[in-house]
Amino acid sequence: MTLHKVKWVPLTALLLVTNMTLASSSVQFAGQAQGGVYHINNESNWLDPWLDNGTGLLRYDDGSQLRFDHALLDVNWELGVTTSFKSTLQYNLDGDDRFGLSEAYIESKPISQFYKHQFKIGYFYPEFSLENASIGWTSPYTFNFSAINSWVAEEVRPLGIEWQFSRPGRIHGSKHSYTLVASAYQQNDGLASLLSWRGWAVHQRQSSIGEKVHFADYFQFMPVDNPNPTYVDINTETDGHIGYYVGSHYQYLRQTDVRFYIYDNLASPFGLEPDMQYSWRTKFVSVSALHKFSKSSRVLFQYMDGSTEMGDRIKGVHNDFKALYLLLHHSRKMGGLKHRFSVRYDYFEVTDKDDNMFDPNDSSGNNITLSWRQILNSGVQIGVEVSRIDSENSNRALWASWPPKQAQVSLAGIVQYNF
Repeated sequence: MTLHKVKWVPLTALLLVTNMTLASSSVQFAGQAQGGVYHINNESNWLDPWLDNGTGLLRYDDGSQLRFDHALLDVNWELGVTTSFKSTLQYNLDGDDRFGLSEAYIESKPISQFYKHQFKIGYFYPEFSLENASIGWTSPYTFNFSAINSWVAEEVRPLGIEWQFSRPGRIHGSKHSYTLVASAYQQNDGLASLLSWRGWAVHQRQSSIGEKVHFADYFQFMPVDNPNPTYVDINTETDGHIGYYVGSHYQYLRQTDVRFYIYDNLASPFGLEPDMQYSWRTKFVSVSALHKFSKSSRVLFQYMDGSTEMGDRIKGVHNDFKALYLLLHHSRKMGGLKHRFSVRYDYFEVTDKDDNMFDPNDSSGNNITLSWRQILNSGVQIGVEVSRIDSENSNRALWASWPPKQAQVSLAGIVQYNF
C-alpha cells in the first residue's frame, strides 16, 4: 500500500520559508551555487547519464559543455531556545524534479549539564558521512562525492525520527567523546534499486524528497508482461513496515572522528506498487573515519557493506554490495590565498546472488579523483577537478555489441559561490 505522495512537500516548505522570512527575525540562511565547464570523455558514445536513461556512471554526457550543477539554500528557523526547523531547498537542471527539498526536519536540543540529547523528526540524512560536511550536505574536499555518498544522496532520505545521546569529553574533563544514535523511519522501501540496475556512480547531485530517479531500460530484454519501471521513487512506502538504524560516534579531541552505523529498512521483498515497483529489503553497515594530522592535513575513510533482495531468487533480485573510499586532503596559503588539494580513491562492486538469468546485476569498478580549489574570498571559490571511472557492468551486455567494461573521464573547471 502507498501511504503517501510527497510532491506537495517542496511547495509547502517554500510557502513556510516565505512566511518565516516575513514574520520572524530568527531565520538564518546559507546558500551555495555551483557550475563550470565540463569535458566528459567516454570510451563509448552510448554511455549517457542514467538520468537520461543511459548506462554511464557520470552525471553529464560526452563532450565539452557549460553546466550549472546546483543552487542550494539552507534554512535554519529558531522556533525556541532549544528547537529549530531546518531545511535545504535545491534547484537542479536535470532529473525528474528540478526544484525541491533535500532535507526538511525539526531538531530539538534540550538543555542539560553533563549529557546531551538531540532529537530530529522529518526528512534528513543519517550522519554516516564525514565527507559531506559543508553547505547543503556538499563536500568541502572535492566537487563530486565519493561513490558511497553519491548513492546516499540519491536514495537514502527516509521520513523518520532520530535520537542522539552524547557524553561530551570536554564537560567531563576527558579527551574522549561518545555518541549513541537510534532512529525509526518509513518511506525508503525502494532502497538499492539504483545499485542493482545501474551500479554505483560518482557525482554531486542530490535527489529531492519524493523524486523519481530514472535509469536505463534494461527490462525491455526480460520475458515478462509487466516489467518493473525504469525509475525508483525514493520515498514510496509500500509495505507499512518501520525500518531502523543505530549508530555510534567516537571523537578524540578535535583530531579524530569515527562513526559506525547499522541500517535496515526491514522492507518486505514482496511488497508491490500498482506501477510494479517493488519494495526491497536492504541492510548495510557503514564505517567512516576522519583523522587530522595537523591543521592543514587530514585523511578520510569510509566503508559500506550490505545486501538487498526483491522478490524470490528465481525471478527476483538478490544482491550483495560494497564500496569504500580513501581521501587525502591538504590546504596551504600561497600568494596570500588559500589553496585546497584533495585526492580520493573509490572502489565499488555489486554481486548478483540470484538465479534470474534475464537480469544480470554484477558490476564493479574504481574511481580516482584529483581536486584543487582556490578560495578567493569568503564567498567565491574556483577549482579544477579530474575524475576517471573504470567500471564493468554486466547488464550493459544486454544490448548487442555493448561491452560491459568501460572507462569515463571527467575534467571540470568549476566556480562555486557560498553565502
